[in-house]
Amino acid sequence: MISPLVRGFRGGDGRTAANPLDLSGPVPGVDLEAVGLLLAPPALTGEFYPRSLWRGVERLPMRPFTPVPHPGGLRAAFAASVRSLTADADTIGVALSGGLDSLATLLHVCEAVDGRQVIAFTGDHRDDRGRSCVPVVRRLLSDLGLCERVRLVVVDPVRHRAQPVWSPVGPRLDSLPEVNAALSEMADGLGVGVLLSGVGSDELLGVPRYATAEIARRHGVRAAWRYLRDVGRSGPGAAGEAAAVLARLVAARASARAYWAVNWPEWTAPKPSRALAEPYRQHATQWGRAWVEGRISSHAAEGRSWAHADAYDAFWPHEVIGPAGPVPEASPFLTEEFLSAAFAVPVAARYRPDAPTAYWRCKWLVLSLMPRHALAALPRRKSYFTAALASEAALLDARAPLLAVECGLIDRAALIREKDTAFLLALSAVEQWIIGAHERGVMIG
Repeated sequence: MISPLVRGFRGGDGRTAANPLDLSGPVPGVDLEAVGLLLAPPALTGEFYPRSLWRGVERLPMRPFTPVPHPGGLRAAFAASVRSLTADADTIGVALSGGLDSLATLLHVCEAVDGRQVIAFTGDHRDDRGRSCVPVVRRLLSDLGLCERVRLVVVDPVRHRAQPVWSPVGPRLDSLPEVNAALSEMADGLGVGVLLSGVGSDELLGVPRYATAEIARRHGVRAAWRYLRDVGRSGPGAAGEAAAVLARLVAARASARAYWAVNWPEWTAPKPSRALAEPYRQHATQWGRAWVEGRISSHAAEGRSWAHADAYDAFWPHEVIGPAGPVPEASPFLTEEFLSAAFAVPVAARYRPDAPTAYWRCKWLVLSLMPRHALAALPRRKSYFTAALASEAALLDARAPLLAVECGLIDRAALIREKDTAFLLALSAVEQWIIGAHERGVMIG
């Protein structure tokens, strides 16, 4: 099943293909201006490809789909998505972090396999409280009665690393590509036919900000007050919620611009890192500001409330990341059937005011995908891995030979001073991608 989020390419002669190299002529050329956009906001933090990275080739728009409620509900849509993705695999792998999204995937895989083997792969990462994922996952498997049904394989992020598969679409947008590549190679050695994950769930099903009015209408004033306390812990907080209510009284364009200023202050006039060399930095600045103006215009033209705009921005644009290694990868949250059902759910229905913790209240749609008997075993707070990502970013040696520096994309002096985790992770992926392109004999720049 191909997700509607997977986009093809069109060459200058009008031909289309999934592989841009099939359309780029006898001597393909990398568009360094397009590559530079990946290292600047909003593409850097939004994790998307602004355009094709090949000269003379354009990306096709996403295949449209219509939001339609599933007749059996969201849980039935998710079960159907899992069944379709696992239908042809004798052994199914699940990348299991210990969080709710990947756990929902695993539980549905166990319901769908009909005696086939299920292997869960867990990275031995430590969260910001210093806890390893592994004992958390082992406890979950035990509490859910899955120890006999699911084989657990632990991936050591220090020892288990491999070079990810090179893709002509572009650099990998995941945070730990070498670990994910090693995981895929391990899965391949164990005969896994498809590797599933919980990717896309947060962006698709998360509770947006500024939904106080919508939640009051659906759940009542007490629920809206609880929601206000939950969202007040981050971002613009209660002041932002009040601004969203007042914005309903002004013109759509003014409301959209105010929403952007409140919700995305760092993107109001996005500036790339100084490590991005000229003229690529200036081009990225101009493109980023034009993209922001286009997004504001879209919100105004569609008449989106601040809550609907935030829900839209959380997911769009969304890229489907290709496999890191030899095993096909997919997320049941990103199939057409589930996307259609999920987008038909009202934003206020994403929030469950009577759930016991703020995390659960804001993750209720994911919790609703699981059987009731599983809820008692599930984590009630979210784990964060910012320190682990910072450690991964620190592996980039800014003083070592870098092709991105040699081709003029990166200013080495500024790179040595750069500390931003997102930029360094993205640059590591870009460097590996440029090396791969160079090894294939294409022109860089």
